Amino acid sequence: MSEMPRSTLPTGHEPPPGAQLMNVVRWALFGGLSLLALVSIASFVAWRVGESRAPASVSSTRNARYYCPMHPSYTSDKPGECPICGMQLELIPTGNAASHAGHDGDVPGLTSVQIPAARVQRIGVRFAVAARGALGEGVPLVGFITPDETRLKRVQLRVAGWVQEVAMDRTGERVLAGQPMLTLYSPELYQSEREYLIASGDGTPGGHDAGAHDAARERLRLMGVPDAEVARLDRERVASSRLTLPSPFSGTVLERSVVAGQYVEANMPLYTVADLSRVWVLVDLYESDIGRVHVGDRARFTADGLPGRVFDGAVDFIYPTVSNETRTLKARLALDNREGLLRPGMYGKVDAGSARGGALVVPAEAVVNTGEVSYVFLARGEGHFEPRRVWTGRGDGDLVTVLRGISEGDTVVASASFLIDSESRLKAAIAGLSGTTPGASTTPPGHAH
Repeated sequence: MSEMPRSTLPTGHEPPPGAQLMNVVRWALFGGLSLLALVSIASFVAWRVGESRAPASVSSTRNARYYCPMHPSYTSDKPGECPICGMQLELIPTGNAASHAGHDGDVPGLTSVQIPAARVQRIGVRFAVAARGALGEGVPLVGFITPDETRLKRVQLRVAGWVQEVAMDRTGERVLAGQPMLTLYSPELYQSEREYLIASGDGTPGGHDAGAHDAARERLRLMGVPDAEVARLDRERVASSRLTLPSPFSGTVLERSVVAGQYVEANMPLYTVADLSRVWVLVDLYESDIGRVHVGDRARFTADGLPGRVFDGAVDFIYPTVSNETRTLKARLALDNREGLLRPGMYGKVDAGSARGGALVVPAEAVVNTGEVSYVFLARGEGHFEPRRVWTGRGDGDLVTVLRGISEGDTVVASASFLIDSESRLKAAIAGLSGTTPGASTTPPGHAH
């Protein structure tokens, strides 16, 4: 059986009419598309080669140099107005602005901007100078009166015995220096006085051993025997078992721990007396306030029980530890109390400010807070604005303290900061898109005018 040729169709299967013509058309279309693709590729390569060899002056004429602040996608190679919003086109920053975009003033995503004076006035920009001052009435704190620890005295005996009489038997009473406080019966004291009389002989010159007399006198002094009692011994030559204890200073009795008939030891404290002509105010500082109050800051104390009276003082000490229970730190200020109006235990309000002229403050509206960084815009003159990162402290709604970032005397934008912020971000974005040559054209084909 002979093999049928491949080009020969089986008998009874003739090709449909027009099949040969369609086959020719298909190959013609394929060839045309291939030729068009080759021409496009060759044209693009030739254009790129011509671009790379073109002089810089020629290339710059093709670059867009102006943009619309409200529609940054619209750019132009000549000044004019934006056809979309009618806003005046502005010059795209040149040079190496892109390399600094997002780093000017250490504020990510911002850069310095230049805004015409007329536009600054039109958008209502106001300025403020960073200056030192107090925030309202200062840091509102709560304090209470306590005695000045340097003016506290303990009254106690240096000899054991029984308390016979208590002259100062109520706390809160005023006591004067030398005023009797109690009378003590002490066999030990009686024995020491007899030894002193024996050592002193009959009281005539040369009638006693000088060394023994001095030792006995020193013993009485160490036991707390007043000089008046020793003078009585020398004069009357009679030992006594009773000792009247006088107050060594003037003050107010804060504590009394002795009653008549009580036996007391030599080291037992009997009274606590305080000079309240000067008192302390202890202030509780929460951890958030620790860095806001310093030694030397002015302070004003207003007692709840003395409405209308204000006592001026200064913070003279801040304690070094934080309470584990209250998580507060104590600060201290000393107040003059010669009138006796301030009493230990009284509560009141303390307004603490700075004695060094106040902290550096700016209007609260001037600070833009993104949640990660805070910054202001410095006005450099002639419409030039520079973003500057700042670190802020406490604010009172109108003002905010600036801890770091700007200096006293710097002029900041106090209102309409968000408009300048938008301008700065747009400019930084455009400079970033244009690389190291921010003037490069970003105009879509056929969009420039």
